[in-house]
Amino acid sequence: MAILEDAVQRIKILECPTGDLEQRVKGILEEYGVANGDKLMVSRDKRFDQNEAQAYSATILGDQEQSQSIVILAKSGLDDYVAQVVDAYIK
Repeated sequence: MAILEDAVQRIKILECPTGDLEQRVKGILEEYGVANGDKLMVSRDKRFDQNEAQAYSATILGDQEQSQSIVILAKSGLDDYVAQVVDAYIK
């Protein structure tokens, strides 16, 4: 669990082009050894949007007891080119 928490801390400081956010989150999780690419799914999740921040869910696939999710909240800049993560947490 400590590795996952370290990965979440790194995700919290992420800034990247808006279109690259999902792949960058996936890359961080892979880099930290949380799961390999075929066990990760990162997608837009409007259910968790708040305070003008768009939410994304990163799901680590496994059996029901081992599946975990991370919620990432990101705001886009004025030109909608750069996304900055404003919060990330384990759900």
